[in-house]
Amino acid sequence: MDRQTEVKNWLSRAMYADNKINALNLLIQQAKQRAEGLSGHSGYEDTAKKSSRENSTENALIKLADMELKFENQKNELLTVADEIAEAISQLHDDDLETVLIHRYLLFHSTEQTAELMNYSCATVKRKTNKAIEKMSLFELV
Repeated sequence: MDRQTEVKNWLSRAMYADNKINALNLLIQQAKQRAEGLSGHSGYEDTAKKSSRENSTENALIKLADMELKFENQKNELLTVADEIAEAISQLHDDDLETVLIHRYLLFHSTEQTAELMNYSCATVKRKTNKAIEKMSLFELV
C-alpha cells in the first residue's frame, strides 16, 4: 500500500469512529426502550408476578447503566481519533487545504457537498484533497 493510501485510511478513521458512536447510541436507545417496557404494569397483579417484574426491571436498568458507562468510555476514545485527525490536518498550515480535509474527513461531506459549500468545482476539491494528502504523506502520523 502506498503512503497516500495509508494517509487516506488514517483520515477515514474518524468516519468509522462516528459510525460506531451512532451504532452505540442506537444500542443505548434500544436498551432504554426495553427497560421502559419492563417497567409498565397493568391493573391487578399478584405479588409473585409483581416481584418478578420488578426484579426484571431492576436488572434491565442495571444493565442499561453499565452499557451507558461503557458507551461513554468508548465515545471518549473515539472522539480522541477525531482530535488526532484535526491536529494532523492543522499541521498543513494551509487554510484552504485544511478546510477541504475538514469537510471531507471530519464532517464526512461528499466531494460534491464540499465543492458547493466552498464554491469550488468538484475537480478543484479533488485536486486540493489530493494535494493535502500528498503533503500529509510526509508527516509522521500517530
